[in-house]
Amino acid sequence: MTLILAGTGARRSAETRVAQTSAPRRGGAPPLASPAPPPELPRALRWLLGSGAYAATLGRRAPGSFFAVAPDPWPGDAEAGRRLLEGEFVALGRGDHVVPGDGDPAWSRTSSDPGWRAALNSFEWLRDLRESGEPAAAAHARALIEDWIATQWRWSPLAWRRDVLATRMVAWIRHYDFLSAGADAGFAGRFVGALARQRRQLLRASGRAAGAPRGREAVLVLKAIAFADLAFSREGPRFAKSLDAALQRLGRHLKRYVLHDGVVSERAPQLQLAVLRDLVDLRAALSSADLRAPPEMLAAIDRLAPALRFFRHGDGGLALFNGAAEGDRATIDLVLARSGSADPPPPTLPVSGFQRLAAGTSLVLVDAGSPPGRGLDADAHAGTLSFEMSAAHERLIVNCGSHPSASPDWRFFMRYTAAHSTAVVDDTNSSEVTAEGALEYRAGNVLVERADRDGAHWLDMSHDGYRSLYGIVHRRRLWLSPDGGDLRGEDGFAGHEGRPVTVPDRRFILRFHLHPAVKATLAQSGQAVLMRLPSGRGWRLRASGAGIGLAESVYLASGERLRRTEQIVLVGQVPREGTTVKWALTRMEG
Repeated sequence: MTLILAGTGARRSAETRVAQTSAPRRGGAPPLASPAPPPELPRALRWLLGSGAYAATLGRRAPGSFFAVAPDPWPGDAEAGRRLLEGEFVALGRGDHVVPGDGDPAWSRTSSDPGWRAALNSFEWLRDLRESGEPAAAAHARALIEDWIATQWRWSPLAWRRDVLATRMVAWIRHYDFLSAGADAGFAGRFVGALARQRRQLLRASGRAAGAPRGREAVLVLKAIAFADLAFSREGPRFAKSLDAALQRLGRHLKRYVLHDGVVSERAPQLQLAVLRDLVDLRAALSSADLRAPPEMLAAIDRLAPALRFFRHGDGGLALFNGAAEGDRATIDLVLARSGSADPPPPTLPVSGFQRLAAGTSLVLVDAGSPPGRGLDADAHAGTLSFEMSAAHERLIVNCGSHPSASPDWRFFMRYTAAHSTAVVDDTNSSEVTAEGALEYRAGNVLVERADRDGAHWLDMSHDGYRSLYGIVHRRRLWLSPDGGDLRGEDGFAGHEGRPVTVPDRRFILRFHLHPAVKATLAQSGQAVLMRLPSGRGWRLRASGAGIGLAESVYLASGERLRRTEQIVLVGQVPREGTTVKWALTRMEG
């Protein structure tokens, strides 16, 4: 079983070819081309950056002092550390040999997966070696660092890529105490010298001439510069001045980047977690040097934490909006605990547009906002008005998600509207996902009205992503009962402001993707779908105004493999006068 997304030739087309009982497949569609890779630097510039002459400009003299910034507090994977000691590094579901002094350095091995090499060059696995508890762990870590210094002293596109470089610098600095235990007299000089060269390159790469980093990458880069400046703070006033400049720049960025409701501008829960963790790290590092974090950073942490709680389902994992995976529950707990914020999740995030309906043991999370703007949409999904639902600690309705270990093609396909629990018109994305990765013709004018009364919650939402193509506005209404046992929905497809649909008879599909643990069967002569959760609890979905059926789907949000699952599909046509589908998701007692 495979979920295949293919183009039909029309603008923003994204057909989901699945085995459906109520709607025929559309044939004759050519396969969708793989997304284009990001543009490379000009060949001449890559040659210059990789030359020995450029490497010499990064400096060879190591600073004379080093301040051990607050050690890394995050738990590692002891088993992964032991495997690395044995010569195998596993990342993103892929493993390959890594041996110091190998004639084929793993850092630049072109036969290896680029994502695997980026993870290797990031050195985040240092905490795995540390966690292994093996006596040889520190010596092995030093040997790998020495090998990297010896073989990667020249710039290369992947090992010196901005995000990889910044992550490596922080990992080296935070593990200095672990690395230096038992080291020879020359290790500190080589280590500090290599770190200083990387700092200089990161400063150059993040300058205006090179194109300043944006979004979460800017937080990561400025965090790394601040860590390096703290580490060299005893070397002289120039590092203190650089630190102050980096913190001021970070403060200005956070005021724009973290929205007033606490959501990062990419509107992505997994980046919400990463940015909060970055800022908690930097606050601890400044505290270790008896320095206070900028007020903009402290204010951002206070806004980010409750918004992160907003995105947690009953099982503790993250909602699957804009490329998120469920995430590690223990890590989320730890980040929130170290944030110092105990504020509960708000019912609504009005700037980013997310809505949270909670009643009884039921939780419904809705994406009722416009997609992020240009430059922050590289991983954004065309999932406007999609929703997820969990009952107690079990997920019921989900989006397909996107795990970092998935292939680029799968991550690209999972951005389609069809991979979300919302409506698709004419097998077309509500926002165009271009081959370059950006979004075009975004679903704009997302309108939301909310009412909460006597424990019940009501939402009335709409978007115009299909207006320019078909003259259709999608309107979705949701109502959750006070006990959480009844979720009513109404999806309407009509012309703008009461006008007729300009391109009638387009097929619509309402999709309700089910978590892989949910077992679903058609019932009542095909008029309803019964769902059973692992706990034995049951739910039933009924609908009017559309045909109902079950189809295949996939889930890419947990672990490192694609999981089979199912989706409920409600299928119909949109006449010139428009149409409305009503559905009810009801808990079955007993």
